Amino acid sequence: MNMTSNGVTFLEKEPFLRLFNRNGYVLDFGTERFDDFTQESIGVRLCDKYRLSKGRSLESFVSEASADQIWKLFADLLKYYESFYIQEDASDAKYGLLYQKCKQVLSSHSTEARKAEDSNSMYFNVIIRADESFPVENERIFEETVPTVAARFKNPDGTPNFELLRTLPTITSPEYADNSSAIAQIGYLGADLSQYLNSVVASFPAVKLNRILASTRWRGLRTRWMVFEGDPYKMLGDLRNNYNPVQSEAVLQFPNTPINNKQIAVMMPFNPAYPTPDMDPVYGAIKEAATQLEYECIRVDEIQRPTDITQDILKLIEGSKIIIADLSGANPNVYYEMGLAHARGRIVVPISRDKEKLPFDNSHIRTIFYHADDKYSLNGLTEQLVKALKAL
Repeated sequence: MNMTSNGVTFLEKEPFLRLFNRNGYVLDFGTERFDDFTQESIGVRLCDKYRLSKGRSLESFVSEASADQIWKLFADLLKYYESFYIQEDASDAKYGLLYQKCKQVLSSHSTEARKAEDSNSMYFNVIIRADESFPVENERIFEETVPTVAARFKNPDGTPNFELLRTLPTITSPEYADNSSAIAQIGYLGADLSQYLNSVVASFPAVKLNRILASTRWRGLRTRWMVFEGDPYKMLGDLRNNYNPVQSEAVLQFPNTPINNKQIAVMMPFNPAYPTPDMDPVYGAIKEAATQLEYECIRVDEIQRPTDITQDILKLIEGSKIIIADLSGANPNVYYEMGLAHARGRIVVPISRDKEKLPFDNSHIRTIFYHADDKYSLNGLTEQLVKALKAL
């Protein structure tokens, strides 16, 4: 039997290619929809990659991809065929035989495929709200969610299991129109039911959600909570694809520093009453939370090297997995550094003294508020940070 380098034989792949490839077209897909489909299935926009027709791009992919990727795409295309296209071939016996052959071949791989799917399945939340100061109503939770997926995240009485839901990657967005400049964010929810992101991983134009949401006239204009199966980063595409820096000496350059997954950078206003970082009680409360979870906590004034402080800050942001930003007193340096951290795709955990009024652009980001009046109040800050860091 003719075996290709990826282990998929000619006789195995041929019925799928003959069923799906219709003289250069693939079923009823347009080029953009086909690329969206393959992006969601196997993380590759085939036509964009190969610069060929849909059918030729599919053949090129099958000739060089891994067996796991090929079977995943074949299985997803067959599901699409069964759901949306099979009636087109109802009067053609040739395609009926090809379909049965594809089912037979795929079934021979089904046991291993199910094991791989069960071990690799990902799910994520999408929360859209017109008014982010109010939670989504219960009857709108699990809207547009496949019933079998929704069932995974319900209690025995049918109510949402928020303990499970908050462990998922979560996208939050204001309601948006297709021409809107609204910004969505992806990150993780906190331990409460506020539906605010406790930590933000990345921000992106809300219209990218159109790749995920059903094509209806109100897809971005309805408040609801949905759960989807899949990798949200693959389904959204490259969240940095609009990043095209100007080549100029005037452009801020980040150092080439690898991320330390156990390093937390702390950006906060320095209090002249405390000559050293170790004497600052707020910083002490932050360090205590980091120490409990075996993170290394660094503030820029702890760096003793005779180097440029701006470069030290950039290196701290670039080399840290998590940034804790103390917004107390509306310090402009801290806000600037938090913005840099968001732009570099770092996890940002904002904190602030209570009674602080945050600017509008930051008010939707889940912030830990604390009292700084006494040691007990700062113990509360430590406890809240430990919970937030554990959730990450």
